[in-house]
Amino acid sequence: MVDDEAIWELEARRHEGRVHLVLTGELDLDSAPSLLTAVVQELEAGVREVVVDLTHLSFIDSSGLGTLVGCWRRAKNAGATLVVANPNEDVRVTLEITGLDQILPITNEPVELA
Repeated sequence: MVDDEAIWELEARRHEGRVHLVLTGELDLDSAPSLLTAVVQELEAGVREVVVDLTHLSFIDSSGLGTLVGCWRRAKNAGATLVVANPNEDVRVTLEITGLDQILPITNEPVELA
């Protein structure tokens, strides 16, 4: 039997200088490097806006939190923007407890690619 929450998936949807990264599963020590790699690759390809969609993220640990901050910094240094979208209640509480909700731009608005 497969535990669906343990499955990690990162899907990238691109449109006109924007990428929407949809994360599914757990953002932790094992999966965090793949998010950083994806963001760096997108920035190097010239993307100007990165949306990290946490709608389907079930868990985030300190590695995942650090990676989100690292991704945000890399985007900022590249002259791009990074927005964290739609964290569930557990992930949002984790962001609030750590104070990262004061650093990372977070939105609960629907994310659409035109």
